[in-house]
Amino acid sequence: MPNAISTGLEIAESSLTLIDKLIDKIDKYKQIKQDTTTFLRLLYLEVLKNIEILNVIDFKAYKSLHPNDPNIKSLIKLLETSVAEAIFFKEDNTKNANLYEKLRKQGQVKNKERKLVRLEDGQERLVKGKFIYENVLQAISFVVVKIDLLSELSELKDEELEILRPIKIDIRLLNINQRLLMIKSSLDKMPEVKEMAR
Repeated sequence: MPNAISTGLEIAESSLTLIDKLIDKIDKYKQIKQDTTTFLRLLYLEVLKNIEILNVIDFKAYKSLHPNDPNIKSLIKLLETSVAEAIFFKEDNTKNANLYEKLRKQGQVKNKERKLVRLEDGQERLVKGKFIYENVLQAISFVVVKIDLLSELSELKDEELEILRPIKIDIRLLNINQRLLMIKSSLDKMPEVKEMAR
């Protein structure tokens, strides 16, 4: 019985630590968001890092992997979305209309290998054209949701995966990558980021 109590206490303590970390992170990014230049530069660095990670992997190698494969777990741990997520933290005292105006700008997402998907009526559908237009906020939300979903799926047990439809990890990674490239391209043109663009 003492083991169960100590285990329960450890779980509760770790949950509180996680909540504290989340609150600290939210507060930090709310403050940073008030400064458009700083926030856009941090977002740019996060996007660059994710692009660099995806540039060194072979998407085709992920084609036959299950979502909980150790290779996927390792990759997902490398991808960051904390700055991108912070865009969606909203409070009246940290509202930054200038930041949102900049992120509403349209960008062109290239349909690499004709595997680009877009949401239509809640369903993912393959895009037929050479590209689609999305605003930067839409692309950011796509990236955050897809990376978070892959992270959650990577923690499932084999028997839990049996109830899911087939998941094409290679196509998901390609779609994340194409959105990241569009976000980078849009940020490159913004005066706040222009001098550090590469």
